[in-house]
Amino acid sequence: MTKKRLILVLTIVIMLSVVLTGCKTQEKKQETIEPEVQKIPVAVESVQLGTLEKTIPLGGLLKAQEEVFVVAKSPVFKIVDVLVEVGDYVTKDTPLVIFDSRELDLQLGQAQLAHERNQELYAIGAVSKLQLEQSETALENLQIQKENCSLLSPLNGIVASVAAIEGQLAGSTPLISIVDIDCLELEIQVGEAYINKLKKGAQMEVSVPAVSEEKFKGVIMIIPPQIDPRTKAYPVTLSVPNNKGLLKDGMYGEVQLVTERKENVLVIPQYAVVDFEQKQVVFVVESDLAKMREVELGLTLGERAEVVKGLSKGEMLIVEGQYGVKDGSSVAPLARGENK
Repeated sequence: MTKKRLILVLTIVIMLSVVLTGCKTQEKKQETIEPEVQKIPVAVESVQLGTLEKTIPLGGLLKAQEEVFVVAKSPVFKIVDVLVEVGDYVTKDTPLVIFDSRELDLQLGQAQLAHERNQELYAIGAVSKLQLEQSETALENLQIQKENCSLLSPLNGIVASVAAIEGQLAGSTPLISIVDIDCLELEIQVGEAYINKLKKGAQMEVSVPAVSEEKFKGVIMIIPPQIDPRTKAYPVTLSVPNNKGLLKDGMYGEVQLVTERKENVLVIPQYAVVDFEQKQVVFVVESDLAKMREVELGLTLGERAEVVKGLSKGEMLIVEGQYGVKDGSSVAPLARGENK
């Protein structure tokens, strides 16, 4: 082999060695790179103190606190006009029924003239003071009768019934009835186990499904000392102001009686709790790692539960994604509502 050919072969061998060595080094580097750990997205919220109230619903029918039956002053008055209908709202002194006053108007006119004449005669000494007073009294009596020819509402309220008929005599029975609904009553039946939880004068929220989701303020007015033997409960009466006029006599109202109350306790969503090996556990986030905690629950109401043991205020509790992690899982915590 010539000298030039030998040099060429050696050069090629050296180059191949360098290339092969580089490839092996690159393979070793690739082998030593560890794959990146995939973090599990979870939603978290801070554990806070709260209040839990256990309640039972108690309901009844709203009724007017006062119903007034209006009767004519004279049974012989003839009805000439009925001015109201059932359901009308009236204020105090609103005319309800008009009676025939034509004959009375004639008598009133004559009495007015007679009294004026007596005043003139008395001034010149032609009639006695007694005669003047008698004519004045007669005039006043007729004026009162005239006023009674209009049947007026004695209070603000709703017309509940109308018995008056045009053309008929007034009679001695009620012509109109009016209920005062400025303030209604609600009677609820309270069992003996809960009666001592109520106090006279205490407020309770009253809901009336027929009206709206708006709550009305009721005040406990009557707590009877004896149980009703028929219902085996105490009929407690609440007064419910009807400031907006939305409530009607006969509507159904309901209150929530608090039977148990827990204040300043740790409260978490019930759905954050996971059943694990016959234990109740939750997951909290510490340094982007899921940590399993066994918890002891107390009062549970719907989706909210009291934590008696196992958590502390301020810890970040996993509330979404808790079923996809285990103790020690790497997680990407997001506040609830954020995009994962």
